[in-house]
Amino acid sequence: MKRILSLAVIAAMIASVFTVFSLHTAAQDVDLEAAGRDPDKLTIICRNQVLGEVEVGSEFIYQVTLNTGSYPLSNGQGELRYDDHYVTIVEHGDKRSDGSINMNAYSFPTRIRNTNLVTNYLGERNTAYYNFSKFGGLGSFGDDDHFFKIRMKAIAPGVCEVWHYATCFYADRKTKLIYDDVSNKQLDPIPYTIRTIEPAQGYVGDADGDWQLTVKDATYLQRIAAGEDLTYNETSADADSDGKIDLLDSLNVLRYHAGRQTKGKIGEWLFASEQ
Repeated sequence: MKRILSLAVIAAMIASVFTVFSLHTAAQDVDLEAAGRDPDKLTIICRNQVLGEVEVGSEFIYQVTLNTGSYPLSNGQGELRYDDHYVTIVEHGDKRSDGSINMNAYSFPTRIRNTNLVTNYLGERNTAYYNFSKFGGLGSFGDDDHFFKIRMKAIAPGVCEVWHYATCFYADRKTKLIYDDVSNKQLDPIPYTIRTIEPAQGYVGDADGDWQLTVKDATYLQRIAAGEDLTYNETSADADSDGKIDLLDSLNVLRYHAGRQTKGKIGEWLFASEQ
């Protein structure tokens, strides 16, 4: 009897460990099968849908779009879950006394931010939360509106699942428009959710394309200016943002590392949707 109980306890412990690490292990399995073991790429998926591929070391935008038809929103809440073996959230906002980050100014469109009732913060490991409300409603959202977005950084190759859960209510504060990606089929048109990612166009000053800004980039820019046939991203290599690749870009990188005044957008990640 004691032996049976011992086996049962061991089995339960194994099951528990498997549950805790199932997401990470599954991601590794998909990595080998779908990503071809590319040491420089991270594939982002959500609900078994591939959202895209990004370079390890680069930043990207994870964006959620709600199409609510003609129905205005009243309040709602949501959370973002991710695996920090593969991605990390980039801090865009003010740090609170408890160490969490208030990212309202970045993550939500103006008409939500201006309610002054949005809470958007990093919670425990691998999770970020938000909620919002506004008396009188926020108006409707369509395919051209971002509802929630957050900037993340790819830190390891493989496949990472980024999940987004949301509950949004219609202006009467009773009718649910969207709950955990399940639309309310009683409404016409039926509201729905879209998730996308946007890789960075470039990292200004990163001339050699390693997604880092180092003194080596100054040397690389000097070689480009000298006429060597080198590969580079024009958006990144234009370190002083003047539309040209020349020795002034190399000088700007050196000034950046010396802590002196620089020109242009050096050190910034550039995204098409934010230009």
